[in-house]
Amino acid sequence: MNITKRPLLLNSALALSTIGSGFSTLAYLLAFIFYKQVLPHLVQLTNIETPAMISRFYLLSLAVFALVSFIGILKMWKFNKAGFFFYLTAQICLWAFPLFYIGTHAFSSTNTIFTVLFLLIYSAFYRHFK
Repeated sequence: MNITKRPLLLNSALALSTIGSGFSTLAYLLAFIFYKQVLPHLVQLTNIETPAMISRFYLLSLAVFALVSFIGILKMWKFNKAGFFFYLTAQICLWAFPLFYIGTHAFSSTNTIFTVLFLLIYSAFYRHFK
């Protein structure tokens, strides 16, 4: 597929994913580095029962998964099929890891909806990747 004729839906999904995964990677990495300063603020962003379960390992793991997702997106910009599988694996990990590590309190229906939506979009264009 010619890059100049990339469908608007694919361009839009890739742009949004690039921003989201890039920001997530940076945010998780900064939270890992500045763990002691960030931990009190996590109480405002999470369920009341989960802040005690959020460790540096947890934040670093999420940063690595987000980075793999970002790499996958960069590969998909170049129509590389491997990028789809990087992205797919990372998104499944980003969805499932909090459930296994923290429990059902970490379930996010919004995250689930967007993960499925973007995977469906990329699946629809998978045949165009090399």
